[in-house]
Amino acid sequence: MTQYQLYRNEDRIDAKSPATHAIVIGVGGYPHLHGGSGSLADLNGGLKQLSSPPASAREVCDWLLESFNNPGKPLASVSMLISEQDGQPEYTHAKLTRPFTPQVASFRHVKSAVREWKKLGDLNEENLVLFFFCGHGVAGGLDQMTLLLADYGEDNDMPMDGAIDFSALRRGMAQCKASQQCFFVDACRTHSDIATKTTATGQIIIQDNIVRPYASDWNVAVIYSTLGGEKAYGRKNKPSFYTEELISGLNGAGSNKRNGKGVWRVSTSELHAAVHRGLSLRGHKLKPPLIEASYFEFHQLQNDPVVPVAVYCSNDDDTSQAVFRCLKSGHEVSSRPPEADKWFTRIPFGFYDFQAEINTRKGCRLGEVIMPPYQEIQIDVESET
Repeated sequence: MTQYQLYRNEDRIDAKSPATHAIVIGVGGYPHLHGGSGSLADLNGGLKQLSSPPASAREVCDWLLESFNNPGKPLASVSMLISEQDGQPEYTHAKLTRPFTPQVASFRHVKSAVREWKKLGDLNEENLVLFFFCGHGVAGGLDQMTLLLADYGEDNDMPMDGAIDFSALRRGMAQCKASQQCFFVDACRTHSDIATKTTATGQIIIQDNIVRPYASDWNVAVIYSTLGGEKAYGRKNKPSFYTEELISGLNGAGSNKRNGKGVWRVSTSELHAAVHRGLSLRGHKLKPPLIEASYFEFHQLQNDPVVPVAVYCSNDDDTSQAVFRCLKSGHEVSSRPPEADKWFTRIPFGFYDFQAEINTRKGCRLGEVIMPPYQEIQIDVESET
């Protein structure tokens, strides 16, 4: 076990058989941005401290340890780096033999952890590697992205010493043997003066090469939390909106069972569709996530998928007055009293009946199949006599 790994299956790593290796980075404490404990960086872009990234990183690690399932490429390692304003709280989980104290997500530590993660990916060409980052991000153009680490701005002469060029990292990972690679980037992509007043784009961790030196295809997927030039949004001391929708997608909203065995599997494109749908329902501020990806499946559900459902009436006024009910085999599963908006809920895959009642007026949809990535149920309520 290294200083960056909270989980490591030594037998799987020693066997060098196909496996999955993950790295999770959550940067919330920035000493040299507004509200930080150090001197304010000259190029600070008005950026402040964040509390959502550490919570998001822990949520992703929880999911990896509890729910990730790839029988052909079982989980072999999880690395975590965190930066918080107030110390480095321990991470605990029932699957860990002892609490884990993550290293600060500074460039020095992130560089070492990413190279270590890449070397694990190099053990087998059939490996799957997963990368998650949540924190401040900036862009100098639509095709370039810089991820700010905890020590961004420590040296005003070289502030980008504390940042990584994500675009270069993604290109550099073509030199990793792992033929399946997923990157989840939960960060703003705004054109901040941090990026536009310099040609520097952050440090390069893995040098690229125009030739991939392996026989296997390079199957890569990058799911950003927003479009180029746009902001991403977190919440105080809670996982970000993107992280919540990502977990929802991994838990089934981004799955299909088209395969011959009839098992639910999460794919890159359907995961993007699920995250896109989930974020679009959270308000106009949140822009749809961008994906750059080849198609592949990388996670198999152990239970039926949980599907986001929107229930509403064909008449907007009826929606705000209706009592909604969801039933399965005649038994009520869930309900909602009258409220101003549509009823958003999540229910397992299956067949359901939906009812809307406004005093003596009723409407229903019977025998609706609820399946990923989402379902909308519009109900016609009887007219007033």
